[in-house]
Amino acid sequence: MTAVESRVRDFFEVFAGASDDLDVLGRCFADPFLSADPAGTRAVPKDVFLQALPRRTKMFADAGVGPAALTSLDAERLDAHYLMVRTGWDAPRVAGGEPVHLESSFLLHDDGDHLRIVLYLNHQGL
Repeated sequence: MTAVESRVRDFFEVFAGASDDLDVLGRCFADPFLSADPAGTRAVPKDVFLQALPRRTKMFADAGVGPAALTSLDAERLDAHYLMVRTGWDAPRVAGGEPVHLESSFLLHDDGDHLRIVLYLNHQGL
């Protein structure tokens, strides 16, 4: 594993484990960042995003789906400052059965010390 791959894996381990810690999760994102899905793209202030996360957790619970776990990660360095990372996630169904598979890509800014999400692209959500 290269140093870049190791940094990206470490970043996503923190990111995936921070769903209940908004301070840690907030440090993973630029302010603002772009969010994109099939409906379009919008700039999102970090504080607005963090305030909305409890609704997302409730939406998953209402759908009978538990917290998602990272299952795949593929990173490509675009230049000295940016990486594109494609991820796969599985969220268990509370009632059993096949997990819900989610896919998203992230454009990360690398300032040399920290990685930050500047674009969150949701390919496959609930």
